[in-house]
Amino acid sequence: MTEYSPKVALVTGAGRGIGEAVALELARQGIKVALVARSQAEIDKVAAQIKELGGTSLGISFDLSNLEEIEGLVSRVEAELGPVDILINNAAIAGPFGPSWEIDPAEWTQAVNVNLIAPFRLARAVLSSMLKNNWGRIINISSGAATFPMARAGAYSTTKAGLDMISRQLGGEVADTGISVISLYPGIVDTAMQTDIRSQPTEKIGQELATIFHNYHASGQLSTATPVGKIIAALAGEAGEKFRTKVISISEPEVQALLKD
Repeated sequence: MTEYSPKVALVTGAGRGIGEAVALELARQGIKVALVARSQAEIDKVAAQIKELGGTSLGISFDLSNLEEIEGLVSRVEAELGPVDILINNAAIAGPFGPSWEIDPAEWTQAVNVNLIAPFRLARAVLSSMLKNNWGRIINISSGAATFPMARAGAYSTTKAGLDMISRQLGGEVADTGISVISLYPGIVDTAMQTDIRSQPTEKIGQELATIFHNYHASGQLSTATPVGKIIAALAGEAGEKFRTKVISISEPEVQALLKD
């Protein structure tokens, strides 16, 4: 066992991509992992991998837009695995795509609910036990899109900017405790979200955005999720103390150094 055991982590969007990578890395460190995603099949696949590693997991199919059920989700994790020490807010919606005056307001609201409000409510739900234990890690997976308007994907940019501010706000409020709240920009990662963006018709996302994302893929700029998962797992441990209350990019030398530890 390592420094992590016997901690409990809750990972959203854990069925694939970055969520899957970090869940597996945490399990390798002896952490019990609650896997939360909409697809039961994807959760079962990750749970089977964790079992092969000799780890413990709990798979829960859950739609984060069901905001009123989030406290119940956390209560179930606590009842079956124990209090949540590590929260990885990874799940997100990239759309809706299109000019702001043409998109469905209900879809825009859903993106806000999943990308911004659900992470806040999850953090709120786990903070009481973290404060009691004077230790915790809340890692919000943000994006460079938080720093500039992303044409025809305004809900994503807006919610990621809000997520960064939540990290700063909560981080400041728990600054005198053993809890770290971090926003991480994972870079350009080869995930289903990237595939989804590239599959959008040009008339919906615009020529500029379509060109950017197709070029990322064609030029081989996309990284795999595995190193991102390793860095997040490191931040979920003692390394998280160093980066508390910060918004950080995976490209920063200090963050990249975590891969060598």
